[in-house]
Amino acid sequence: MITVFHNNNENFHQSDYLGTCASTTVPNYCTVDLMTLPLQKWHRHVFTSEDLNPSKDSPQKPMIIPKIIHQTYKDENIPDIWKDGQKACQDLHPDYKYILWTDDKARDFISKEYPWFLKTWDGYRYPIERADAIRYFALAHYGGVYIDLDDGCQRKLDPLLTVPAFVRETTPNGVSNDVMGAVPGHPFFVKVFNNLQKYNRNWIVPYITIMFSTGPLFLSVIMEHYNWGRVPDDASVTVLLPADYSGKADSFFKIAQGSSWHLGDAQLIQAMGRHIPFTVFCGFVIAGLIFLMEWYIYLFCVRTNFRRVFDYLISKIRPVRGYRGRPRKDSNILANPLLGKNESMV
Repeated sequence: MITVFHNNNENFHQSDYLGTCASTTVPNYCTVDLMTLPLQKWHRHVFTSEDLNPSKDSPQKPMIIPKIIHQTYKDENIPDIWKDGQKACQDLHPDYKYILWTDDKARDFISKEYPWFLKTWDGYRYPIERADAIRYFALAHYGGVYIDLDDGCQRKLDPLLTVPAFVRETTPNGVSNDVMGAVPGHPFFVKVFNNLQKYNRNWIVPYITIMFSTGPLFLSVIMEHYNWGRVPDDASVTVLLPADYSGKADSFFKIAQGSSWHLGDAQLIQAMGRHIPFTVFCGFVIAGLIFLMEWYIYLFCVRTNFRRVFDYLISKIRPVRGYRGRPRKDSNILANPLLGKNESMV
């Protein structure tokens, strides 16, 4: 039986409200979000070795996350490179319900259960944004575990089901959205999908737009907001460390080739990440060139007496006003040029 999570902690709701309000001023606030991400401590709750590999003598923790595996693809025709991983997850978990969210199935679900989001759903520029969004809605609605198709299962997921929710830590910082789990109605994932519309912005570069509108950067920022206040244990989000995620014999997942959504700009950004010293050097060179350009523009303005040119332009723009004062004693100029020669001033 699946039970929906409820939370009545007043302090928790207050922190949730503050995080939501703060994120409304998106353009300026996003800069602060990104600058403070490296300062965040993601290890408030982590899976320990004892949690993931309990000894025979240790008491068994109850599994509270439903036994459901969610995956996404545009249709039922899964590429061959991911079929082995998909089959491994199904074969290792015959007692789990399996849901593949195709494009049509996902849209039908959104239109029926969350019609207020349908306009945003249809307006996404890139298909991966819809693939990201559906995983948040599915976990908040049904609960269970979401797994990317390029993450093949290596062992049973049962130890991960003993916490209210979990995500995995990624490098160099933050959390990823390729493996996640939660009980139905968990407040973190409710907060996540409630913020999707606020962060739906076009950042010009496709990779950054995707990452910060629905992807791992977006999820990391929302988790940063979520952890601002005091989160009760029954609303916590536990972090799966990289070594437990993949790379070892007892890790949960074996990674196949993925990132099929990456465009050409993603390759450039990833190349920059692999050559950070060179990227920083180029950044200083570009900044220096911009400074020199601004300096030469300033010198040009000074040498050409820019102030005089500016005053001249202002005088042409400023409206002409009639002069109503007394005429100068030593002048034949009329006090008001609108009066005739034989007309007297009043």
